[in-house]
Amino acid sequence: MKRFSLALLALATAIAISPAALASSLCPNIADSQSDGTISTASGPCGAVTLAIANDSTDGAVLYWGPSSYGATGITVGNIASFNTSLTFAAGSGDEPYYQLYFIDPSGVFGEASSDGIFMLEFQSGNLSGNNMPLDPNATLFNILDANTGTYLLGGQADTETLAQWNVLYPDLSNDPMWVGVGMGYGGSGDPATMTIYSADYTVTPEPSSLFLFGTGLLGMAVILFRKQKASGLTSHS
Repeated sequence: MKRFSLALLALATAIAISPAALASSLCPNIADSQSDGTISTASGPCGAVTLAIANDSTDGAVLYWGPSSYGATGITVGNIASFNTSLTFAAGSGDEPYYQLYFIDPSGVFGEASSDGIFMLEFQSGNLSGNNMPLDPNATLFNILDANTGTYLLGGQADTETLAQWNVLYPDLSNDPMWVGVGMGYGGSGDPATMTIYSADYTVTPEPSSLFLFGTGLLGMAVILFRKQKASGLTSHS
């Protein structure tokens, strides 16, 4: 009993001071899909979604999972730890799908109007490995686009940072709810493009306050057990 109390105490302390990422999975058929071409959804509880466009230079398509609907991801600009989409993609040479993050920042940290939506658009090549498209907040590069005006902000399209670095530069963004989209087109080679999305897996880092409350709850249990053990006069034998 004494050993159990000590173990519980150690676990409570570890949880209170060490954030652990929480993993979840997403189905594409619950997402919000938009396309200048066609959208088709396979049957089944987690049906794949296929987006197709005729010209990936002038047309585009995107599938979004949202923070409070279309997946209820709970993702914010600052808490995403990892994201990976399972998909197949067919288009012209050099064309690739890309992540398209969307949020509204009431503080207007980029100089935009406080009611304007903000896109963080992935701006790099080689992000698709087989059927996996990972988003690493410490490696994947994004630029900043005002969704209302269609204007790239700060240093323009080539001004890119990782998601983690954008949070360092603009910490007020961290709690803004964020949509995660997988898009294609708008600037490609002009060929037809087809993308089928099968699933997505992601992790988020809980707020320190939530972990602290959980950890202190376990700590309280450990203290109660220890007091009961002491009052009953139990001894530990090894």
